[in-house]
Amino acid sequence: MDTVEKYQQQLLEQSQYIFYRTPISAPTVHAYLATPRHEFIKRYREWGTTEWHEVHAENLAEHIATLYTNKPLVLFGDDDDNVPSTISQPSFVLRMLDLLQLQPGQRVFELGAGSGWNAALMGHLVGPEGRVYSLEIIPEVATMAARSIETLGIKNVHIIAADGGDGYAAGAPYDRAIFTAGAYDLPHHFYKQMKEGGLLLVVIKNEGGGDTLFLLRKVENHFESLESMPCGFVQLRGKYQIDSLEPITLETLPEWTELQHQETARMPFWWGWKGSEGFMWRTLGVRSFLGIIEPSFRAFKTEKTDPRSQEEHYFGLWEQENRSLVLAKEDYLIAYGNAEAKEHLLQRIHQWVELGMPSAASFALQVYPIEAALTTRENQWIVKRKESQFLWSLNSSN
Repeated sequence: MDTVEKYQQQLLEQSQYIFYRTPISAPTVHAYLATPRHEFIKRYREWGTTEWHEVHAENLAEHIATLYTNKPLVLFGDDDDNVPSTISQPSFVLRMLDLLQLQPGQRVFELGAGSGWNAALMGHLVGPEGRVYSLEIIPEVATMAARSIETLGIKNVHIIAADGGDGYAAGAPYDRAIFTAGAYDLPHHFYKQMKEGGLLLVVIKNEGGGDTLFLLRKVENHFESLESMPCGFVQLRGKYQIDSLEPITLETLPEWTELQHQETARMPFWWGWKGSEGFMWRTLGVRSFLGIIEPSFRAFKTEKTDPRSQEEHYFGLWEQENRSLVLAKEDYLIAYGNAEAKEHLLQRIHQWVELGMPSAASFALQVYPIEAALTTRENQWIVKRKESQFLWSLNSSN
């Protein structure tokens, strides 16, 4: 269809220099042109809308412009605050494929099949001798992806309805692995299922928002980062989902009943410009920094009393043992209980500025099994999670 080719080319041209100064590689471009995105979207809705669209051959012309717009689309889930499955922004998908450096004949693991489009692209890149094993935890989504793969006659891509957090031992060992949903922890399975020198592309989530895409290389018993960039992905589901990643409403703190009447300071503080507009983007760097180095850091949201209203997000430090709370909200730092949390936050902000105002994507990262014995040097921090520990470094040699 000439219309499809037109929109494919238009999207490709838009994607060429997004995120990087270099163009998308020739193999990835070839895979993109040979694997049309619209073939994998049978049902979708746009972010910020409630209307679902069914796509089939008879009405494809009505949807083709939307399907080839450089933005993610929702595949499953009616609430924008809790979306379990999307098809990602195309330009970012192509850049992720380039980062993986896929080669013919390789074995690839994917957590989160979604539409199956990314798995099909990787199947094209690894060729007939390669294998892609893509795990999808939502049965309905897995069924749709598998049907698309089968309909298109793709033989080297396998869609499996299962929790990708467990990896997939039957296809291991893997040369490459990719998470298409954000993870707070790295499950222990991947230390065994990845080959030495293999590349793992994973989105790491920290408290307070600010997802970071890391390209990791398997080195002996751990992984080391090669590249990183900020991004935004839905969190993975299943046994490795972490509820504490979500911002909490202030009203859920038992102490808030008393603290709300104990405001001790309200200090003007601007994050680039005035007002609430763009507050979360303006504070992305400092929030992701605090999420790594500060145990008392908390992310908050306003209580949603009307389904049609939008949640407002903000953050602060909650030092429960001192009954001290500070909130960074719009143009103020607001202290409750006593001044200790406020002074602590100001010290951390000063430290952040002194270090060059880094975000999580500015750190070098090493990921080890939880039982590994680690020590830190200056400007290094260890964050222990359930099955892995993350060694974050801001050294000049990084």
